[in-house]
Amino acid sequence: MIGILFSRCCAGGLLGLLLTPVVGGCGERAGVGPVEVVRGEGAGSWVDPLPVNRGPATVWVFLTVDCPIANAYAPELREIGGRCRDLGVGVFLVHVDPGVTAEDAVAHARRYALEGSVVLDGEHRLVAHVGATRTPEAAVFDSAGELRYLGRIDDRFPALGARRATVSRHELREAIEAVATGAGAVPPAAPAVGCEIEELAP
Repeated sequence: MIGILFSRCCAGGLLGLLLTPVVGGCGERAGVGPVEVVRGEGAGSWVDPLPVNRGPATVWVFLTVDCPIANAYAPELREIGGRCRDLGVGVFLVHVDPGVTAEDAVAHARRYALEGSVVLDGEHRLVAHVGATRTPEAAVFDSAGELRYLGRIDDRFPALGARRATVSRHELREAIEAVATGAGAVPPAAPAVGCEIEELAP
């Protein structure tokens, strides 16, 4: 998403294919519609975040620039990003705060050395599509655009204000491996711990 990791859609050769502009209503078919990439390969283009049959998997990582738990995951996301590149998995870094500008989101990705396609979801279209409630939270889709995993990155934060010294479960890594390679099972959804995604004002 990511020197990062991590829609129904990591950097690398296949990302250019994943980020081709929407043609003929592809986004409409997926039920989300195109999003504008503000940083990363395809920057300045409107693309389908859920391309079908263009790669083994796609990951959305929901973020805000000021969530301390989300920012604490930057090293983990960078490691996952390397694996995503190897697998040809597409990663979208999805900023959910409607007050965040493209400049803010780009600066955040640079500050934390995050790789992936940065998009703004101030209208919460992607949030609503999967039912995300926290940052950081990750969604993993297969090549057909089906949601296979939604939840936490790992178990390092069991609750707000608590942090484990040793991580024992890596749900996001496991989900990506299972969906992209067919090896192992997709782990059960595990609730994300982090900053609440506030509902938009009516």
